[in-house]
Amino acid sequence: MNRWLSLKSIGALILALVVAFGVGWLAGGTGRAAIEQQLAASEERANFAQARALIGDGRVSLFLVNFGDASRRFEEARGVVERMQTKLRELGQAERAGRLEIALSHLRDAQRLAASLDSSAQGAAAEALRALGS
Repeated sequence: MNRWLSLKSIGALILALVVAFGVGWLAGGTGRAAIEQQLAASEERANFAQARALIGDGRVSLFLVNFGDASRRFEEARGVVERMQTKLRELGQAERAGRLEIALSHLRDAQRLAASLDSSAQGAAAEALRALGS
């Protein structure tokens, strides 16, 4: 009888450990997903801020009549926006990625105009900022 009781106790203990492990694993997985979502949202905000800052730098360069620097800043901003667009497409957010195409178009115009020493690049850069939602 004692043997049966100890086997039953051991079985209950093992079952309790398995259940505790399973609950812990599920709880950890849920927390990780939330943290990963927050991290992705933070990275997206940082990328938008970086793109806006680069466009702003380019506009200041245009004001200072430094068209070469402005063109470089607009090119850098394009790279950031293109990476954001690619990331959104990979995440299945095609509509949001498509909206970034407007900003990219304005950035291309601003870069082209700055490279040709045209001060109307200022307007294209302003439109790119508006398209990014600043």
